[in-house]
Formats: sequence, C-alpha cells, structure tokens
Amino acid sequence: MKVPRSAVVACAAAFALAGQGCGGGGSTGSGSAGSGGGSTGTAGTTGAAGTTGTGGSSTGGSSTGTGGSATGSAGTTGTGGATGTAGTTGTGGGATGAAGTTGTGGTTGAGGGPGSGGRGGAGGSIAGGAGRGGATGSAGSGGAAGSAGTGGATGTAGTGGSTAGHGSAAKNICPQGQTFGNPLTGMGTIQQITPTNPDYFAFIEGPIWIAGLGTVFFSDNATSPERIWKVVPPSTMPTQFVMNSGSNGLAVDNSDRIVAADQRNKRIATFDPMTGQIVGTPISTGSAKPNDVIVRSDNNIYFTDPATGFYRIAPGGTTPSAAMKLPNNGGQPNGIELSLDENTLIVGDVAQQKIFKFTLAADGSVMTSTGAELVSQTMRTTVDGMCTDCAGNIYAGTQGAIEVYSPTGSYLGSIVTNLQTSNCTFGGADRKTLYMTTPAALKYVTLNVPGLPD
Repeated sequence: MKVPRSAVVACAAAFALAGQGCGGGGSTGSGSAGSGGGSTGTAGTTGAAGTTGTGGSSTGGSSTGTGGSATGSAGTTGTGGATGTAGTTGTGGGATGAAGTTGTGGTTGAGGGPGSGGRGGAGGSIAGGAGRGGATGSAGSGGAAGSAGTGGATGTAGTGGSTAGHGSAAKNICPQGQTFGNPLTGMGTIQQITPTNPDYFAFIEGPIWIAGLGTVFFSDNATSPERIWKVVPPSTMPTQFVMNSGSNGLAVDNSDRIVAADQRNKRIATFDPMTGQIVGTPISTGSAKPNDVIVRSDNNIYFTDPATGFYRIAPGGTTPSAAMKLPNNGGQPNGIELSLDENTLIVGDVAQQKIFKFTLAADGSVMTSTGAELVSQTMRTTVDGMCTDCAGNIYAGTQGAIEVYSPTGSYLGSIVTNLQTSNCTFGGADRKTLYMTTPAALKYVTLNVPGLPD
C-alpha cells in the first residue's frame, strides 16, 4: 500500500533542523489469496524518494547529516519493493525503506467436488399386469430425467413399464440364470377344492393357470356334456365357466387364451378366458380324438390321442400331421409337454408307464427319424397328464401320485394323493402352487420351485 502524504511532510519537518534526508519506506507487498491455488501477490510499491535535505544553516548548523551535504544532499531514494510472490514475504524497500510485510499465503481454492449425479428418473409404473386373455397393459410412462448435478451427468430417464409375458413358454415365465434345489423340499400340506352340492366333479382333467386373471381352469371330461370350470384364489369355490366345452386336456396359447382338446367334437378349439366364447375357427382333427394338448411359443400345436398316436399342427395350419407313434407298437400317447428350451417334445405312454422324448426341428416338426429316447419308467401305473417346472423337472400324473423326475430322468420323489391323478399345472402369484386333478377334487400344494402354467 502507499505511504500517506502526511507522513512524508512530518518526516521532512522532523529532520529539517538536522539537515538530514528522510528516506521513503517501501510499502508492504501484499499477497492476495489466489483462487484455486492462490494467484501471484501484488508487487510492493516503489519506495518514495527521500525528501531533499534542507541546506545547513550558515551560522553553523549541526554536523552534516547522514546522506546530506553542507548544503544538504538529497536523501537517498528508497529502493522500490520487489514484486511480492504469492503468499511469500515481499522484498524489503531501500536502505531506509521498511521491509514489506509478509503477505498472507493465499488459501488454496478447494477443488470443486464432482457434481452429484442427477438422480435416475423413477422407473415407469407397470400398467396392470397384462391379463392373460385381457388386453396388454400399456407401458408405464418413462420416469422424468434426473436434474443435472453440479458437474454431474444428467440423470437417466426412468424405464417404461413392462407388460406380462404370454403363453406357457419358459422363456417368458421362468427366472433366468437361477438354479433350484429339490422342488419337494419343504413341501406344504396338500389341500383340495370340491364343488358344493348338488354340483359334483365326475372326472376332472387338464388344469391350466392364466396369470393375468389369477385363475385356474380345468375340464370335467366325464360329465355329459363336458364342461370347463374355474377357481379364482383365494376363493375355493369352483364355478362352471363353459357348459358344453367337449374338452379333455387344456393349454394356454400365446394370446393367453384357453386351447381345448375337444374330444367330443374331434377338434382343437380356442376359448376366450373372459367370456368363454369360441375364438376363430376350430381345427378339425379328423378321426383323432384329442386327449391332451400343448402350444409352443411359435404357435406349433401338439396333441395326443391314445388310440391313434400324437400329432402336430403347424402355425396357421388347418389340419394335423399324420399320426406319429411311440416305440413298442405305437403305445398309447397321453400326456404331452415341451422342454424349457422348446426343442424337445415329451410324451407319456399311459399303457407302458414310460415317458419318452423327441427332438424338434427349428420349425417345430418332430424328428421321428432319430427315434424316441426313454426318459423314465414310472413306478406307478397309468402315466397320464404331465407338467414341468422352471428347473426342467417333469411331473407325471399316475395312479396314486404325481411322480417327479429330473430332466435326465432321475426320480426325485412323489406327491402322494392316493387317487388317480390325471394332470397338473403350476399357478399362484409366485407360480409355486401345484394344482393336481383327481376324479372328484382339485388338489393343490405349495412347492419349492416355480413352474409353467400348463
């Protein structure tokens, strides 16, 4: 900073009598705080030149003042203060100039922290799980993008709502990349559902689960005429759904509709699960009397007739293939299922108590030329309908139980009903409830592994 003029005048007055010069002090170099690491301090100002000494008195003044002659030499000019470095001591002024005061070190500017990332937009809400058979739920709105944090990236917009999978394909239903233990570990208690008098079940079959409706459907194939029933858990009260269905086994198609093996009318018919009305034109099966049916995710349909063989209806087709046979004189094909990857067709032989499998081509045709491979021989008689879980295990209805086999045919255990168990399916919110059809009751039990709805 500058030395005030008043100080210079005072200095001149004080030393005039002594005939001495008054040196100007260099001002203090002040280091100003640098921004973010401190900028260079302001240079010290040049010391003011010494005031010219007043000439000595002719009558004999005091001895010559230092730096002044008899007539008073000019005072020595103070050396200008050196440029103060940031935060360092300013170099002192000239001989008579006071040293510059130590400049205070500039505080290091705190580095700007990384800006907080914008919050991710909240995920879009799911617009009601797509009802199986109902309209697909519209995608939820994308979440709003997170606001940009200081120095941070803008938050990612939320994901739109998803819709429920369709059909009975494992790729749309089963958890991916998950492994499972024995499905019977920790099995619950078997319970049952029966109609209220005067209604009764004559012989029920073909249960399926439609998740969008939270409903299990099944046939009574021994009443005249056949009919389709339904139960909506947690209710245990069955109600009649289609009064003249002609049905035996049932399946779920890729629009979540009911596909029925119509044994009475020798056809494959599709029903709306909301109204019970037939959708489209039923496919005639000729002389074959359909017993059980399954639909692949590419709309290939496979069905069985114990008396004549098993068949395929190609996607969009209106007639079935020629009858295909099981080993040992054709057997009696009954239950029919698909492997988890849909590359294998699994067929049960009700007469020989055996489960066979066939490789499927990419278009869904059955590669009978490579032959049937035996999966397992059941321990009880009457291999009837089947179902599968998300571990690929096979559940076969037999006389007195559901027998459970691994994908390679190893026996895992039985769910004993002590009744002829005609078929099964998985349902419930977590798909771990196994529904089993016996002649006069729909039985159900909770297992340790989720499964498929047909």
